[in-house]
Amino acid sequence: MFTPPFHKPAGILQGQTVIMSRILLGMLLMLSGVVQAQDSRQTVAARSDVGETDGTGEKVAGEKVAGEKVAGEKVADEKVADEKAAADGDGQQKDSKPAAEDLLAESIEHNWKQFSSKENVALGDVWKIVEVENERYLKCAGEPKGFLYTKKKFSDFELTLEWKYTSDQNGNSGVLVYMQEELRLWPVSMQVQLHQPKAGSVFPSDGAKGTSSDVASLANEVGKWNTCRIVSQGGRLSVQINGKNAAEVAGCDPAKGYIAIQCEGSETVFRRLRVRDLSPVAEVVTEDSRAHRAEKTESPVPGFRATESSQPAQTSDRTSE
Repeated sequence: MFTPPFHKPAGILQGQTVIMSRILLGMLLMLSGVVQAQDSRQTVAARSDVGETDGTGEKVAGEKVAGEKVAGEKVADEKVADEKAAADGDGQQKDSKPAAEDLLAESIEHNWKQFSSKENVALGDVWKIVEVENERYLKCAGEPKGFLYTKKKFSDFELTLEWKYTSDQNGNSGVLVYMQEELRLWPVSMQVQLHQPKAGSVFPSDGAKGTSSDVASLANEVGKWNTCRIVSQGGRLSVQINGKNAAEVAGCDPAKGYIAIQCEGSETVFRRLRVRDLSPVAEVVTEDSRAHRAEKTESPVPGFRATESSQPAQTSDRTSE
């Protein structure tokens, strides 16, 4: 018996074709998405490698940029570690300055001693510390003549102070450095003049040796504050008055002693009186360190040289002016 071949209805065939087409389309879309994602990751990595910028001019973020930042932090950390090691080895960091000591922070008796040309004169009768607007001033009565001198001796140092005369147009005072403990008027020392007509002049006093410098006064008018900066290094003195180079003298002998403030006939007020000890700390001396120290002591005031008025080394019996 003959059996004719079976044929599916046309509707069924059409339905199966649509389903297969949709499956194939979905697979193609998924494959396309994977490829696009890979391309995108490669593009970002490439931009990071060359430091590409976007429209605002900022670097495009990437793994390499982040990596470079970490490397920079590592270098900084290593530098800090090296500096700490150097500080631990030398006792202090190279070229760092020691702290300045405020000579008016405590009572007068804490840092100073007094000499008066008259007997039985109390310290408080000549020298007083007063507070003005939360700042400590040292007031000198001017009489009887004498001086206030530190309890410690100094050789290499930086001394800074401010002073003014209350009314005397010929106001007279001064700073004695390298002073020897000779309680008289005036002891062996180098005198830095604060005398109104000659502020900034320097000369050796009563047996001291060293060059001298006589300059025109750099002081402000009476009643106004003046600044004084004295730097001592290796027997060389440099003086600045009101920020201007006044004098530089050398060959000072002795080159170590007390620091004194003169009471010399004029009512005088001092403030911000500070000293910084510049004496070298104990260290291992090398050729490089010797050369470095020689450069630093060549001229204590940068850019300043001794003037032609400086005189040769001498011994002077000149008295305070």
